[in-house]
Amino acid sequence: MKKFPFAIALLLCSFAPLHAQTNASPAPQSPTASAPSASRTEVKPDAAQLRRESFEIVWRTINESHFDPTFGGVDWNKVRADYAPRVAAVKTDNEFYALLRRMIEELKLSHFAIYPPGAMDGASGGSKGGETQKKRGQFGVDVRIVDNQAVITRVVPQSAAARGGLRRGYVITKINDTVVSQMLERIAKSDLTPYYKAAYSVGGVLGSLSGAPGAKVRLTYLDEADRERAAEFTLDPSTDEMSEAFGNFPSVPTQFEARRLENNIGYIRFNIWVASLVPKIRNAVRGMADARGLVIDLRGNPGGLGIMSMGLGGLLTSKPVSLGTMTQRTSHFNFIANPQPNPFAGPVVILVDGLSASTSEIFALGLQEAGRAEVVGEQSAGAALPSVISKLPTGASFQFAIADFKTPKGVRVEGRGVVPDHKVQHTRRALLADRDSQLDAAVERINIRTRADAQK
Repeated sequence: MKKFPFAIALLLCSFAPLHAQTNASPAPQSPTASAPSASRTEVKPDAAQLRRESFEIVWRTINESHFDPTFGGVDWNKVRADYAPRVAAVKTDNEFYALLRRMIEELKLSHFAIYPPGAMDGASGGSKGGETQKKRGQFGVDVRIVDNQAVITRVVPQSAAARGGLRRGYVITKINDTVVSQMLERIAKSDLTPYYKAAYSVGGVLGSLSGAPGAKVRLTYLDEADRERAAEFTLDPSTDEMSEAFGNFPSVPTQFEARRLENNIGYIRFNIWVASLVPKIRNAVRGMADARGLVIDLRGNPGGLGIMSMGLGGLLTSKPVSLGTMTQRTSHFNFIANPQPNPFAGPVVILVDGLSASTSEIFALGLQEAGRAEVVGEQSAGAALPSVISKLPTGASFQFAIADFKTPKGVRVEGRGVVPDHKVQHTRRALLADRDSQLDAAVERINIRTRADAQK
């Protein structure tokens, strides 16, 4: 059995929307056989041979490294027998990648995926770590699906969206020629899991709002009075900093925010668990030492480097805390948050939603079980399998889970997720009033805790 060092184990669901957007585009052509010449006699493998090799690698990798030797009751040898003959029948790489996806979906688990050549490059836009994503445009909103509508939940100050008058609570109905309700309906009727339906829905909307700096986006939306309005927006250069690539995990855009809310409550939000954000997160927590409480906003955060969950946990606890155990077929690794000097001692509330996945779930559920944090928001994705990414002979990227994960109390995160202590959903009415009901509830929990502590 192939073993994978923990240092490269990734806990992520970062690219579900990405592969939804890139599937429609033709994949780069695979190498074709070249005729021998006087100067070179080596013959390159043709596309069919590369596909056969890639198929065998995918099947064998899962066969040898899957954490569950029973494959969850799936007859993996029969799967090979069923799918191998179909490889010769495919005519394009896109058809082949779709076939591979159907095969790995037989496992019915997260963190198994096939990304076409260039899809990972598309995540970074060719930028290096520390640079801003200048080659890609920024519209300046975040959205969630509320009552089957694409509702704006956040508007970036000074962005194209903000300058154009968009507000929280507005409903996006059409982007260029894409009718949003039709796109959402297609995804809702698919056989995707609830997490991937949510991820593809939000990713589809935000992907349709993307483009190069200077690109024009035609938007139709409903305002606060449900009046249909139309406007054209020009994308700004992105201000997101890029993380460093980590093995086959590409450079990705990062966002970070730390501020004080009313009544001296600290607030920290970051969009993905990557190493470049470690100093910012650590300094922010240290800088909140005198805050009455701390809100850590992991809504929409799909995960990343699992080891970071232990580091952040150590900034919040005065004694060692187990976040859970990563179990491979023949080994295991305990996620222990060891206390760091002068950890934050006040109340902690973690915000999650249906797009919080993987490392975000391990962190939130671990601290919730330990009684160190309360969780507010919506049930999380239930997609928390440690995974790695490798390259296939065709040039595609193959993501596969190498371990299961359970909390100290034996709760399996995969398929369950984090159940909030206090369930709060977005409502369009609250958003139109410029209120974040989930954040308001988190603040109220801290106020209740500090009042109770004061009376002791």
